[in-house]
Amino acid sequence: MRVRALALAALVAGCGAGEPPLSAVLITLDTTNRDALGCFGQALALTPNLDRIAKEGIAFDQARTVAPITLPAHTSMLTGLVPLRHGVRDNALAPLARSAETLSERLSSAGFQSAAFVSAVVLAAPYGLDQGFGVYDAPLGSAGGATAHMLERPAEDTVRAASAWLRARDRARPFFLWLHAFEPHEPYAPARELLELARGDPYLGEVAALDGALGELLRVLEEEHGLDHLVLIVSADHGEMLGEHGERTHSVLCYERALRVPLLVRLPGGAHAGERVTSPVCVTDVMPTFLEALALPVPAGLDGQSLLAPAPRRGTYFESYTGYLNYGWSPITGWTDGERKLLHGTASELYDLARDPAEQENLLPGESAGAERLHHAIEALSALPRIERGADEHLDDGSRADIQALGYAGAAAGRSAFPEPLADTGLPDARTRMDELERFYRAVLRHNNGKTDEAIAELTALTQANPGNATALNVLATYLFQEKRPAEALAVLERIPEHARERVTVQDLLGHSLEQLGRPAEAVGHFERALALKPGDPHQQQDLARVRALLGAR
Repeated sequence: MRVRALALAALVAGCGAGEPPLSAVLITLDTTNRDALGCFGQALALTPNLDRIAKEGIAFDQARTVAPITLPAHTSMLTGLVPLRHGVRDNALAPLARSAETLSERLSSAGFQSAAFVSAVVLAAPYGLDQGFGVYDAPLGSAGGATAHMLERPAEDTVRAASAWLRARDRARPFFLWLHAFEPHEPYAPARELLELARGDPYLGEVAALDGALGELLRVLEEEHGLDHLVLIVSADHGEMLGEHGERTHSVLCYERALRVPLLVRLPGGAHAGERVTSPVCVTDVMPTFLEALALPVPAGLDGQSLLAPAPRRGTYFESYTGYLNYGWSPITGWTDGERKLLHGTASELYDLARDPAEQENLLPGESAGAERLHHAIEALSALPRIERGADEHLDDGSRADIQALGYAGAAAGRSAFPEPLADTGLPDARTRMDELERFYRAVLRHNNGKTDEAIAELTALTQANPGNATALNVLATYLFQEKRPAEALAVLERIPEHARERVTVQDLLGHSLEQLGRPAEAVGHFERALALKPGDPHQQQDLARVRALLGAR
């Protein structure tokens, strides 16, 4: 497909006297399956606005993410690098290094006004993606615990904030707008009329809600600037497993349901409207595509390639370290060229995607020779330079607690050394542990429904079977403390693996448990650590002041 020359000609044509300056818009869809969109095969009329973008632009049939989790995937979009190289391997583990160069930094240095409007704290400013943005608008965090409700806002509210910025911007200058919508993320709670439109499917109902909000954004963009003067890219960060291969949501497994994403590009003037591209592409391609389409230099050394001329024979890398960081399981890494797909872990897998798109027949160990080329591709990627994070660059655990409140496990703080992509960790195979993950979800649901004794029993059995499940231990201790059983809570907290204790929730709970047990001298150190992890937090300051006063009165 020869898009490049025609696209750049359209750009030049759009820059005449009196014309709006050529600008850029990135719309990212959280947790959105490609087959939920009409343009990718959904029979129900749920996504007329996204389908319009596909009709007026280019749709990529083999687009994949780099990780089935929000922060690493978005970081790859904005840096053009895979997680192995940009260093953001999970939600809430560590921010993007300040030495990284983002798309927004490139565009801002070229004179673009830049603003981001995101819908969940998983992408809030402390995680580093605010680099280069003049405005970075995200939901506020809280002091909620590991099982609190999600910290998000509806897409319509995010669109409203972005629209206000568009109306107030300097119209003489080009702009870069990033808008992120969180709707299809669990828990699914669409409005009644959208649930009916989706024929009772709550996930699809939330996709419809997302599309409706984007319709308003498109209207404002048309009114304020004109779509034909924009480079517009729409991409999901990952999909939702919806029970396939035993995973209810996403983040651990790397099967196609979670990796394949909808990706659309609308060029100025509607160039190449309605075209379909079957070559494998990746979310890392977002950054170089914007830069090339805007006639700006594309930096060397990116993993992404411009979507204006996708290579027909290309492979893409993916990974998930979530199971390793939070549950004591083997990480998953892999490579696919769109035909064959390798998943490396304690028990590796190889699939023929053309013949077996549902990934039901593992060709290993019988066809190990067929995996050799894919292994070599991962080895070559592993040898490339990686962004180094400064010694003072860390994520305060107040932010990490907010990610736990979003329903994610909350990555283990303090673990800086990751197994290399092809390492043999010997840890349990995540694919075989989905029943354990389901038991954890079930325990949390029981607690939320007032059945705390049942939740505690479930988590106790789960953590006895897998002592490395730091997340389950953390939540179990929380429930025990809530039930006024501080001695038992303390015993559970002391079982948490060392690498996972550097969380504000763990340190705070250690302090409270020791205080309740009449051991304030020991509690004070944990409250001090919690405050160091979340500087200036009033809750931590009050705890520390109270215990110090108690010690002073003795």
